[in-house]
Amino acid sequence: MFDRCPDCHCIAQGNVHRNGYYWRYAIDEADQAVHIPICRFRCLACGVNISILPDFLIPYYQHTLHTIVERVHLLLRGKKAIGSRQQLAQHTKRFYEILHWTHSFLMDLGHPLGFTQDQKKEALKYMKMIQDIGVSTFFRRSWGHLSTYFMGKLILPYLSREKNKVSPT
Repeated sequence: MFDRCPDCHCIAQGNVHRNGYYWRYAIDEADQAVHIPICRFRCLACGVNISILPDFLIPYYQHTLHTIVERVHLLLRGKKAIGSRQQLAQHTKRFYEILHWTHSFLMDLGHPLGFTQDQKKEALKYMKMIQDIGVSTFFRRSWGHLSTYFMGKLILPYLSREKNKVSPT
């Protein structure tokens, strides 16, 4: 249930209407693709479309949150993970890119953490903490920290396009 529109913050009652749905794939730990309907809403006040994703899906990723976390954790521990090596390398690279974001979020939760120069050691430590909190719980609670989300690309407005690696669509 929406109390307010997430974009313009107007009162949802009477302004946010269901606007259909779309189908999305979710690939689980066994590499099985599941077709899931995703509900879409539209705010009449600002015109923005809002999609509500289940907490096991990450925006712009087909693999489920638990699949990505488990496979990256296996790779960090030096064990073999099933699935595409290239995709696993991409997920691991993104996890390394968000280590500072993860550190910042966990510090905001009150965990006394230091940050060393050994990225693999830090990645293992944070992966363990994420799994201890609970992957879905961590994902929900960290949403919007520093204006992004877990495994999302951090875009800072004061950096140039080249530094953010974004281009207009």
